[in-house]
Amino acid sequence: MASAAPPTIVGLGARESNLERLRRERFDLVVVGGGITGAGVAWDAASRGLRVAVVEKQDVASGTSSRSTKLLHGGLRYLQQADVILVREALHERGVIGRLAPHLVELTPFLFPIYGGWRERAKLAAGLSLYDVLAVGSGAPRHRWLGPDATRTMAPGLAEVGLDGAFVYRDAQTDDARMVVEVLAGAVKHGAAVANRVAMHEVVRRNGAVVGAGVEDLVTGDTFQIEAAVVVAAAGVWLEDIVAPRPGHPRVLPAKGVHLFVPMDGFPPDAAVYTSTTRDGRLFFIVPWLGVAMIGTTDSPYAGDLAAPVTLPEEMDYLLDAANRAFPTVHLGREDILATQAGLRPLVSMAASDGRPTRTLSREDRVWEPEPGVVAIAGGKLTTFRHMGQRVVDTVARRLTGPRGASKAVTATDPLGGFTRPMGATEFEAWRDGALAGVTGDARTFRGAAIARYGARFPILEEMVSRDASLAAPLFPRDPTVGSTRAEALYAIRHEQAGSVGDVLARRLRVALLTRDQGRAAVQDVAALLAQELGWSAARREAAIAEYDLEVGQYAVPGNAAVVPDLATDARRTLVGTPA
Repeated sequence: MASAAPPTIVGLGARESNLERLRRERFDLVVVGGGITGAGVAWDAASRGLRVAVVEKQDVASGTSSRSTKLLHGGLRYLQQADVILVREALHERGVIGRLAPHLVELTPFLFPIYGGWRERAKLAAGLSLYDVLAVGSGAPRHRWLGPDATRTMAPGLAEVGLDGAFVYRDAQTDDARMVVEVLAGAVKHGAAVANRVAMHEVVRRNGAVVGAGVEDLVTGDTFQIEAAVVVAAAGVWLEDIVAPRPGHPRVLPAKGVHLFVPMDGFPPDAAVYTSTTRDGRLFFIVPWLGVAMIGTTDSPYAGDLAAPVTLPEEMDYLLDAANRAFPTVHLGREDILATQAGLRPLVSMAASDGRPTRTLSREDRVWEPEPGVVAIAGGKLTTFRHMGQRVVDTVARRLTGPRGASKAVTATDPLGGFTRPMGATEFEAWRDGALAGVTGDARTFRGAAIARYGARFPILEEMVSRDASLAAPLFPRDPTVGSTRAEALYAIRHEQAGSVGDVLARRLRVALLTRDQGRAAVQDVAALLAQELGWSAARREAAIAEYDLEVGQYAVPGNAAVVPDLATDARRTLVGTPA
């Protein structure tokens, strides 16, 4: 497969070399948490020239940041809560991220059907008009109204009784876990050292001053200290494991959200639906995503194991009922579900519990300093991660001296995905068309998929295939709807610190959510690639396969799911407890 010479490889860097840097270098800040919030902080800080370390106790994006509704959006429902500032910020950021990572951001039509007559139509029209005003400059067209016939054409099967028509507006989709990897790669491009499966155990102080973090490499069991002037706690729902709550400081309230993934049959393939056909009148989404339909979400308080949220049967039935009310001809049942996803939102309150439903709590983020030398951030939305990172680093900079402390944020113009300049949607489409020009057949399919996932780094994948043609083979030859290849699995292992089967299939390639067996058909192949690259013994490879079977139980239909393990502990047991 012919291609241009690959660009300089920019991923997360080799884990071992990054660990060596963590041991020997002194950093301006160590970011604890490898989700989108920590990634945004690291990217902003590194791009300003600060010396940045990032540690994540599991795999990057393994928590909340791989379990969202996969939207970069303003949050239309937040206008109902009069949270105009949050919506304006989010819509602005949607446009910024769309230009910086155009391969991962796609403006999608959202259909909002109206069944309540002219009052409901007038109320929503006013809200969408404000949404349009707040989104000026983001590249999205204004909303429009469709009559009943046009609505049925756009979404065949939508409930027709009482249908007045629908509004169509635009919001953006993304792959949340891949966005985390891309943003962390942006930080690495500017010199950050990132390592997954490294757990922080304590803030280290010397003569009363913070001087770094004590950590453990969960793969080897080694403990060491990362020297840093500031510790940034960006651990989401795990924040209070790092920063003890204090009177007058924000508290983190985990809220659980569940999604179902089902075949697209009966749902519009090119538009999302946003409606309120739940029994309690709550709005929910049906969104086309990577070839399947994603249905969600719920919103409820959570007090269980933070590492192991699972979908309950009643949550699954709630969403199935809502989808069947919206599309009565679909007749979804439990047997139709490909996968489920339960995630935890780190909402913020000034009290451990203020008695309000979690859906009414603000999605605004809070940045505070629990003590000199420690900065904490919690709350926020996937959409606003860049701006959140900027605010954290502004706070960190006040603790630093010299030119580094006085630097200003530059991420608004710092492209991701190997691109050399920000690009709007139209410019990106022209670039993509040029990259695909003259390429036909399987080579065109391969390149198109590589662009969608890796942006301007697609030649790296093609260079890998040119050296080993077997890497072009699909991981799922019996399921052509899942387009992932062996080359992508190997890329994740070599360049994105994927050190387990779950890292590859659940987070880098997302197939655990797209197939009825949670990707088990490719487990042997991926485990063999891991063993080849990481020097595993046969025993370790078999242990990794068993670990994956346990891990993906959390995505299975309730009643069929295995007990979900503590992934950090199991990672160490699998990778350390088995002879090399």
